[in-house]
Amino acid sequence: MQDITSFITNHPLLSAATFFVFILVMLIELIRAKGNVFNITPAKVTQLINRENAVIVDIRQAESFKKGHIIDAQNMQASDILKDSKKLDKLRTKPVIIVGNTGQDSQKIAAFLLKHGYNAYSLSGGMRAWSEAQMPLIGD
Repeated sequence: MQDITSFITNHPLLSAATFFVFILVMLIELIRAKGNVFNITPAKVTQLINRENAVIVDIRQAESFKKGHIIDAQNMQASDILKDSKKLDKLRTKPVIIVGNTGQDSQKIAAFLLKHGYNAYSLSGGMRAWSEAQMPLIGD
């Protein structure tokens, strides 16, 4: 302990810089952890569907949705949800899983729905992650 005290006393700038970097790392980790609260994996999606009757809302373009989507998914445009989240009012009591192409857009929509009282999640990695996990798809 005496060595640490003498180091801090002899090197105040280096000690302050180390402390500053430590605080920054802690803040970055807290922000990152908070941002991933509603991101879930394909395996967790199937659990929510099977155990809690979660509803899948696919925000991809209609053409992509028709080519292949998660079973029983509803296709809605992100802009429609942002304009009028009341379209999803009947889903307020169930977990709502937002699915996009890569997970980027779905994070924004899930965060928006969380702020409006929904139990919303975003499929981390989107349909790409779903396909890579070899989960079932249905298409026209």
